[in-house]
Amino acid sequence: MENRIKIGDFVKLTGSTLKTINYYHKIGLLPVPERSARGYRLYGPTELNRMRLIKRLKSLGLGLKHIKEIMGDLQNPKTWREVLQSLRLELLNQKKTLEERMAKIDTLLSENALLLNEDSLDSPSFQMITEILGADQIEKYARTCPEIYDQHRKLYGILDDFQWGEDYRESFRALAEYFKTHPEHYQLALDSGAHWAKLSHLSVDDPQIEALARESVALINSMPPVKELICKHPGMKKPLESLYQEIVADVLSPAQLKYQQLVEKFLSSED
Repeated sequence: MENRIKIGDFVKLTGSTLKTINYYHKIGLLPVPERSARGYRLYGPTELNRMRLIKRLKSLGLGLKHIKEIMGDLQNPKTWREVLQSLRLELLNQKKTLEERMAKIDTLLSENALLLNEDSLDSPSFQMITEILGADQIEKYARTCPEIYDQHRKLYGILDDFQWGEDYRESFRALAEYFKTHPEHYQLALDSGAHWAKLSHLSVDDPQIEALARESVALINSMPPVKELICKHPGMKKPLESLYQEIVADVLSPAQLKYQQLVEKFLSSED
């Protein structure tokens, strides 16, 4: 027993605590040690080496559950290697995520932009639409209607950032899939984007707003599947509608907000 030490000395030697050692015994990380004739727990080279390995594995980022899996089968190189490979894969995924976040932060810093209005951080809805329509179509959209493209990205972000009570993303998905299979209608929708650019410069009482809204309703009526998708979405209920309009006031002009309301009104009156 000359190469055995009591638990107090074991705690000091390993730089641990009595509570930690007892917990390791409880969960099976450390085996129950031998005891002296007087009942003292005795620790030797085996326990010291296991504690050393536990510390090494913790420094690699492994949790106690993973460590226990490894410690339970030290003589099997395959198990040891598989766990370390799994850890390496997890770290690589974390590295990729961190690099993507760093890239977004660098973009924000380089553009000196405010986070809440930053269109470099695409919303999940906008990313989904891009994946469905394809990057070429989105680039075409950006070239054809740059002002509206910028506004829509920000509006998608506002919709995604809060729980407005409606499944907007599913509506976006359905519309994107429709336009993907009907490129001629997608082109008509892009052409109508000129309305938005014109609206941003109109006063809220300009009669052109109603005229443009009626033109848009006529276009929607010419595409029954699109009309059905739009009309299936009942819109927001008060006070959410008022809150939404206040939040998007920094993105849309008063004339554009009125235009939206008129389009919804004209479509609902036809049902």
